[in-house]
Amino acid sequence: MSGSGGSYLGPDTPSDSCATLRFDTQLASPKAQVIAGLQVGDVLDIAFGQGGNQVVVALWNGVEAGGIVDPHLNQLRNCMNQGEQFQARVLSITGGQVRVRVYHV
Repeated sequence: MSGSGGSYLGPDTPSDSCATLRFDTQLASPKAQVIAGLQVGDVLDIAFGQGGNQVVVALWNGVEAGGIVDPHLNQLRNCMNQGEQFQARVLSITGGQVRVRVYHV
């Protein structure tokens, strides 16, 4: 037997599935007034920003808490354009920095 047995097609269960998309990231440009009311464990809604479907933001009670900027952003946008919904759980708050886990709902 020769060769690596690998494939250029990737794993049997593709990681680009919207249902399995999950990643940790830090909120970009966090809004101080909003994050002041956040606690670890709070759940934020993920939505497109006012600038159309290029900007993705995390919302706390309908108000923008900060943006989502991550290597997974294109995949996240594609999934959201297909009608998939995502949320983010607050993992940590250090000063003005908020770390969240984005996941499919």
